[in-house]
Amino acid sequence: MSRTALVLLLVAAAVFVSACGGSDSAPTLAEYEQSVVTARDRVDFALARITKAKAKEEFLNRMDEASAAIDNAASDLDQAGAAEGFEDETGKLTDALHQLSVDLSATAHDLRQPEGQGLVSGAQGLNFESWDQANLALASLIGQGIDVELIGRH
Repeated sequence: MSRTALVLLLVAAAVFVSACGGSDSAPTLAEYEQSVVTARDRVDFALARITKAKAKEEFLNRMDEASAAIDNAASDLDQAGAAEGFEDETGKLTDALHQLSVDLSATAHDLRQPEGQGLVSGAQGLNFESWDQANLALASLIGQGIDVELIGRH
């Protein structure tokens, strides 16, 4: 093989490898902030929809829908990655959101069971530790300069 052909082959290989490796880089701070805000907004919207249900079955179905939406938001945030220095908070936030998804799904399941009928009679609302943990992670991000709101109570 000629020297020129070898150099061209190496250059082509380097271009190919660099084109394939673009997903390993961390997002910029602005991209990261947008990912966090988008995830938070998706979670907040899903939770708000639950409270607008007019009947028990609609309420439970919206809990299931919120569970799926929150899990997807957490996965999307995790896949987008964290800006440098925000890895721990991102991990805490995505873990809390995944757990919130599980909590909502499990609660909807339990409320559908005959023995679960009395769980919400007289209740003022539902509270999940995972919701608190997600807001603690968001508060930490806010403290570090990320412009995002906490997840609202609905």
